[in-house]
This record gives sequence, structure tokens and C-alpha cells, in this order.
Amino acid sequence: MSVEAQPNLPNQAHTQPARFPGHWLWGNLRQFGEDRLGALTQAAQLGRVVHMRFLNSHAYLLSHPDDIKHVLVDNHRNYIKGYGVQALKPVLGDGLLNSENPLHQRQRRLIQPAFHRQRIAAYGEIIARIADEHLAGWQDGQSFDLHEEMMQMTMVIVAKCLFDEDVSNDAGKLGQAINALIQEFNFNRIGPIGQFLARFDRSANRRRGERLRVLDSLLYEMIRSRRAESEDRGDLLSMLLSAQDEEPGADGNTPPSAAMSDQQLRDELITLFIAGHETTAIAITWTFYLLAQHPEVEARLQAELDALLGDPLNGPARLPTWDDLPKLEVTRRVFSEAMRVYPPVWSLSRLALHDDEIAGCSIRAGSGIIISQYVTHHDARYWPDPERFDPDRFAPEAEAQRPKYAYLPFGGGPRRCIGEPFAWMEGELLVAAIAHRFRVHLQPGYVAETLPLITLRPQAGMPVSVRLRSSQESF
Repeated sequence: MSVEAQPNLPNQAHTQPARFPGHWLWGNLRQFGEDRLGALTQAAQLGRVVHMRFLNSHAYLLSHPDDIKHVLVDNHRNYIKGYGVQALKPVLGDGLLNSENPLHQRQRRLIQPAFHRQRIAAYGEIIARIADEHLAGWQDGQSFDLHEEMMQMTMVIVAKCLFDEDVSNDAGKLGQAINALIQEFNFNRIGPIGQFLARFDRSANRRRGERLRVLDSLLYEMIRSRRAESEDRGDLLSMLLSAQDEEPGADGNTPPSAAMSDQQLRDELITLFIAGHETTAIAITWTFYLLAQHPEVEARLQAELDALLGDPLNGPARLPTWDDLPKLEVTRRVFSEAMRVYPPVWSLSRLALHDDEIAGCSIRAGSGIIISQYVTHHDARYWPDPERFDPDRFAPEAEAQRPKYAYLPFGGGPRRCIGEPFAWMEGELLVAAIAHRFRVHLQPGYVAETLPLITLRPQAGMPVSVRLRSSQESF
């Protein structure tokens, strides 16, 4: 239990939370196993705070922005990461996503400079170059899985920007290993009982070990070679290798920490490597899924890009850069709305350290908290006609009228995603680069189904065909 956490003791009289009906023994386990998004959406309609049970584990679903802010910001010291993130420890170790204070504060302080504005701007040049090289390989009328393509492109980008490594030749092998690791974390493995039972699944643990060895061999080789060369390349890995924590511990007496061990470096690198490309690739994939179904929005986007970057029909045209971002207003709105409709990170969880009170409801120590970006992003109180794709929801005047925590694709509070500025820049630049050069068409009859694992993936990839905008665009 953290000594920093301060209990928020409930008042004498409190409101009873709504209860999500379930099986007398399993509770809501089966409902969530069969349809997580549907179960969360159904539960949220019952009340502001909804009690759920998974065998003997109790959790509360929150969807009101004020309650979300209470957990993530106002009383964040009372809440640690939940079972969902704990289940990732066998893969991610004690990286930034999983670790708790004081380790998390220390590591965030050391990593934060890699995402300062000046470095983000420099990453923009790398993104533009890699995007140009990747898109040059797309042929007019070519068909492929857009999700797979985006995963490979963003993987190469993240490795180059953050580690100054070229993994283009290994992208397919690495992608397969990461994809398999993510898919094995289904809902049944998240809770404490699921994690306990997973220890005895020898075949699954053996497969996980094989996949981790693919990733670890790359990461540890990077660490060894970079320690040997002792050269500062100006990337994240160089910063972490030379980082010394100059601040004392939280108690004011603990001396500053020494340099990171190879194990801690590995944990941070694999966390940033997986999270840094997975979420952005998914966000871009869903963006073009929505654009393909809304040609009027696509036309507005392309008009903005043509005016800024040149006409791809008659040339000359150029790639978007960091300096273009303030002018890519329609691009930003399109990307923002896509992450509302299909948030790559669709839920997050916390565990209460002490008793608390939320919206008048008593929350006991040890209870879980579920916050679903998907549910809140589809709440008609803040998003009228929530299933409709409308990028103008993110016009400045519309944004000003909404509660801040009605939209949280990157979480919120002190544990808000550290790579958010990088993800916004990467996503907007890649959407602009692709939409300026190509039109993306869904394969006839294809309708995407969501697969809510760690991230919100399309169930069976996304089969598309691409057409150069300078060519005849009909099939």
C-alpha cells in the first residue's frame, strides 16, 4: 500500500451503485467473455456507478467525466493500475505502463525529455521519410491488409525515432511475435484467478517464451551494442543509457538512483516499442475505414491537403511535415473523431488502495475501477448521435462545450500516455501522407468487427484496395 495514498472516507449516508445482473456464481464473467464492448455499454446504461462482479472480484464501472477525473486526477494517489495491466507484466516487466511509484515517477522523469517539443519536431522528418519510402511500394489498384501495413510502417518509424534502429528487414517477424503476444491476453487471463490458472498452461507459456525471445534478442542486442559504442545519437535509448536520476526519493532521504540495469532498459524499450506503434497503427486503420464510408469527409480532407501540399493530379506535390501540423485542421478533426468512434485503448482499470466515495457511492479498498473510453466516447449526453462519424465534433467551439474527460484516448492525469504528443504527430502526418496520395477502398462486402484485446483491433484485419489519386479512381 502506498504511503502517499490518502483515503477519501465515505459520508455516513451514501448512494447504492446500480448492479449489473449476472450469474449467481460467475457474476458478469461470461457476459464480458462473450461481448466486452456490449456488456460495458449495457452496464453503463444502468447508472452513474455500476457494480460488477467477476467470481469473487468486485469492480465499479464509471462513465461520467467527473468520476473519471476523480480517479485519474483528483484522488489518483488512491488508485494503482488494475488487473488488466498486471496481466501484462510477463511481457512488459516493470516498464512505464506497469510500474508503480516511486519507480514510475523516476522512470517517467528520465523518459520525458525524449518527448519534448524539439525532439518531436525532429522525429517528424524521420516519419516523413519513412512514409515516403513505404508508400512508394504501394501500386495503383493493389490489395492488402491495411492493418498489417500500418503495423509494419509504424514499427519501423518507432524503432528509428526512439532507438535509431532500422528494423525494416525484421518488421514481418517482429510483427508476428507482437501480434501473437497481444492476442493471447484475452479477458479470461485478466483477473487474479485467470492469472493464477495461466501459470499452469505450459503450452501457452512456452509459446509466449518463444515470442518474447524474438523481441528480447533484438532489444538486448541494441542495449549491448550501444553500451559498447558509448555514443550519444540523440535518441531515447542514448538518453536512457546515460540517465542518472539526480533527484532523491519521495521521502527526501533516499539517495539518487544509479543508471538503469539492462533489465530495466529492456522493460522500458519493449513497452515503448509495442505501445508506440500498435495504438497509432490501429488509429490510422480505423481512420481510413471511416473515410472509405464517408466520401464527403474524404473530399474535405483531400481539399485541405491539396491546398497545402500541392495537387497530386498535376504536381508538384510534397509530403507533410511538422511545420504543416497547425494548418492541418481537417486532418486533426478526422483523426480525433476516428479515435472517438474506435478508441485504440478502449478501457483502463485501477484498484482502490483505500475506501473512497464516488458520486455518493462507497468504494471499498481493494475494489476494481473500470473506465471505458469506448463507453464514454459513445455517450449521447456528450456526443449526440454517437455512432455518426462527424469530425466537426472537434471544431474548437464544439470542444469547448464538452467536459474534458468525455474524451480520453490517451488516458488522463499523472499516468496519461507519455507518448501522446508523438502519437498525435505520427498519426496526423501519416493520415495526411496517405490520403494525399491515395484513395483507400474497402473490399466489397467487408464490414469490420471489433476485437477488444489490449487494444481495439479489427477482428480479421482490414482488406482494402488503394488507388493513386492521379489515376482513374473507379474500379
